[in-house]
Amino acid sequence: MLEKYSFVPHADILVQPPAQPEEFDVAIALDTATQNRLGKAGEAVRSAKLWINIDHHPSNPKYGDLVYIDEHSPATGQILFELMKSEQLPMDRAIAENLFVAISTDTGSFQYPNTSARTFEIAAELIRAGVDVGQLSQQTYENYPRRRIELLRALLDEMRFDAGGKIASFSLQLKTAAEIGAKPEDNEGLIDHIRAIQGVIVAIFFEELADGKVRVSMRSKSESADVCAIGQKFGGGGHKLAAGARVRGTLAEVRERVLKEVCHVIDCNS
Repeated sequence: MLEKYSFVPHADILVQPPAQPEEFDVAIALDTATQNRLGKAGEAVRSAKLWINIDHHPSNPKYGDLVYIDEHSPATGQILFELMKSEQLPMDRAIAENLFVAISTDTGSFQYPNTSARTFEIAAELIRAGVDVGQLSQQTYENYPRRRIELLRALLDEMRFDAGGKIASFSLQLKTAAEIGAKPEDNEGLIDHIRAIQGVIVAIFFEELADGKVRVSMRSKSESADVCAIGQKFGGGGHKLAAGARVRGTLAEVRERVLKEVCHVIDCNS
């Protein structure tokens, strides 16, 4: 079970992927721009007879046998809601709560630019199905473990500004994460703290991984600074305003390579 989302109905059915690949009839990839982002789970189900890929990332290469990509949808949860409605599938409170959390987190709590009127209409339908917005939002956004705040403090100590304050970044070393006892899920949303700084156009989070790669997460406040295009140069992808990649190299090497690309895009000399 993922601790961060342990409060959603039926969270107990989530399990760690098996250590060795197993036989499965169907594998469904949701909100996963590239197949390698499935990590150990992808390896465990790689022999599945049928692959279904449902996503909203424009950079998705359309892997799989049955593919539905709606790059205009602000959230994969919204795609799933529309699918359920079109097929006249039942909608109980448990399903509504899971979909609400999925849509809320994928749209930055309904703040990202591609959030549409339809998104709010769906949210209203989910509320009518039994969602308690106050309680669910508190559990989603105001229920973090103390170690996450310790992690944020360590990251802010590493904060760096480039391009006259247009680029803000911080880095996480493996040893720092181990000392704090941080889990991968603790990183989610921390980049928003530096994206919110006045004058910052692009925010970047560099995380050292155990496999000799660095996870790069990028957020932009301007469509002219297309971080998806930057991510694709490093084998990743995502959206114009939110993208990432896993890049082989040391933390210092990857940071300088990525910063060079971002600097070029936002014209550091201006």
